[in-house]
Amino acid sequence: MSTNPPTGETPPPLPGYPTPPSGGPVGYPAAPASSGAAPAYPAAMPGMTWAPPGPAPGMMYAGFWARFLGFLLDSLLLAAVEAIVTVPLLLVPLFEFFRDHPFARGQQPPLPSDLTTRFAVIGVLGAVVSALYFGGLVAWQGRTLGQRAAGTFVVRAEDGGKLPPGRAFLRAIVFWGPGLLGPIPGLGTIAGLVAFLAMLSVAWDSRKQGWHDKLGKSLVVKRVAAPGYTG
Repeated sequence: MSTNPPTGETPPPLPGYPTPPSGGPVGYPAAPASSGAAPAYPAAMPGMTWAPPGPAPGMMYAGFWARFLGFLLDSLLLAAVEAIVTVPLLLVPLFEFFRDHPFARGQQPPLPSDLTTRFAVIGVLGAVVSALYFGGLVAWQGRTLGQRAAGTFVVRAEDGGKLPPGRAFLRAIVFWGPGLLGPIPGLGTIAGLVAFLAMLSVAWDSRKQGWHDKLGKSLVVKRVAAPGYTG
């Protein structure tokens, strides 16, 4: 026997759906008309708001790996620049000296008499370049080229403002100090170890602040969207 209703009669509503209005179309109920306004989201509960930690609105502390990336890029760039001085001033003379002073296997190789002087000159030039790059560029632009690529900035720890030149060069001592002390036996090694620990200390500091950052009263941050930030 057919279950279809007689022609012209309205079929009974399906379970769970309202009865269509008299004279209205048969089927699912129409969707409510849109007012054009964006849907309202529930307001945050008290105490549940959150913003990334940082020294000022719109800033958060840059993590260890972001800082490592910036330093790696800076190191590669400076190595290429310093090679312009190191190759003609040290490597080429050494090659020519050993070519002109051959020695037998097992013998102590001779060394140029001016080798220490050459290392000292390279150390001083490298320290000057590093000071200008890590100190001067931070004081001028607020970050190095490597930090620009990593999206980080160096700012004052007290208010997130621009780091003044004196503090920028003091902070940069971790980069230019070892090069300046490098030719001095023992002292150069100690300076290099201190510099390494200073940069590594970023990993366990609560504000990702290295020893050199504390020395310059500075922080390394990233820009974020936060209440009060319009940059």
